[in-house]
Amino acid sequence: MNEELAGALLAGWIAGAVAGLTSTAALLLFAARSPSFAARLPTRRLPLLGILLANGLTFGLTLVGLLLGGLFYGFGGDGSGGALRFGGVVFVVVAGFLGLYVFVRGGSRGREAPVVVVALAVAGVCFGVLLPWLGLLAS
Repeated sequence: MNEELAGALLAGWIAGAVAGLTSTAALLLFAARSPSFAARLPTRRLPLLGILLANGLTFGLTLVGLLLGGLFYGFGGDGSGGALRFGGVVFVVVAGFLGLYVFVRGGSRGREAPVVVVALAVAGVCFGVLLPWLGLLAS
């Protein structure tokens, strides 16, 4: 494994871990403030839910970060041109997921809408900005 690939994978791993922990915090914040959620789940079980979400989201988004780190290396992430292309592709994909969500939901704002928007924004910032920045620092 060469040095540039290792740096790109490390950048993806860090960006995925940051995305997982930040998404978990946002999801728990929205869940704790939701009156319907609080009525269904006793408050003493919220820490257990937080542990499960933190492990699951961090593991899943770290795996996505590793895959995107490899893709970043494939985009030629050793130069700023590759990093800008990669960031643009990630932005288009995240905007596409947001558009797909709005299309499927029919434009109606449900209770889960802020959580989805925040999770997509966190993923966009972590994978579209943080990962290329860290990848450039590593190369």
